[in-house]
Amino acid sequence: MAVRPRLTESSKPPQSLLGQLETARNPGEKSDRRSTRTRLALLEAAQRLFAERSIEGVSIDDIAKEAEVAKGSLYNHFDSKEALADELFRMVRSHVAELLDAAIDDGIAPPERLVRGSFVILRFAIDHPESVSALLKLSPELLEDKAPLNVKAREIVIEGMETGHFKGIPADSATLLVVGAMLVMLQDSIDRKKSVKRLIAKMIPLMAGVLKALGVNSESAGIAAKAAARATLE
Repeated sequence: MAVRPRLTESSKPPQSLLGQLETARNPGEKSDRRSTRTRLALLEAAQRLFAERSIEGVSIDDIAKEAEVAKGSLYNHFDSKEALADELFRMVRSHVAELLDAAIDDGIAPPERLVRGSFVILRFAIDHPESVSALLKLSPELLEDKAPLNVKAREIVIEGMETGHFKGIPADSATLLVVGAMLVMLQDSIDRKKSVKRLIAKMIPLMAGVLKALGVNSESAGIAAKAAARATLE
């Protein structure tokens, strides 16, 4: 079983996230390391630039210069800037979806499961703020209730209503409430105006408040939020 590093101000992955995903994409492949390094350099350069600017504000020349590769090398790997952006978005979004699937146990009651999913995304944002910033720039609709990463939240909300854990609010409104809280968490984690400890301390009562708005009593909401934090953030 993999050991998860504790969240501290200095926690850094030994390899970049994109480097890890590229390694997983081609496990054991050693035939063309130069090509793999170039592709990774382009993805990482694009992520840095997209984290700061919109896709329209970044040119092919910008990406090639940032990656320190010839412009022609980019076209050896991607047909266009948009194709590169799509691949970057797909890689990061798929990874987050895998993290959610691994962390959300169907045997856990809907309130804690809902908060746990939100905290998994928060942890990812704390560990990889640049990836999250780029993700949001590339797809603002990511925070809409029907976006792929929010479908799971909606499913949990509906299940919670069917089991009586949630009540008094329509499913669409409940999902948007959860998504709004996630946006607050993501923005705070990207801005890094708070320490990790203070950020977590703020998010536990925030998500407890979301659960209360969904009809969970105050005591149960607090217990669920703290349990989810212990499972995903500590």
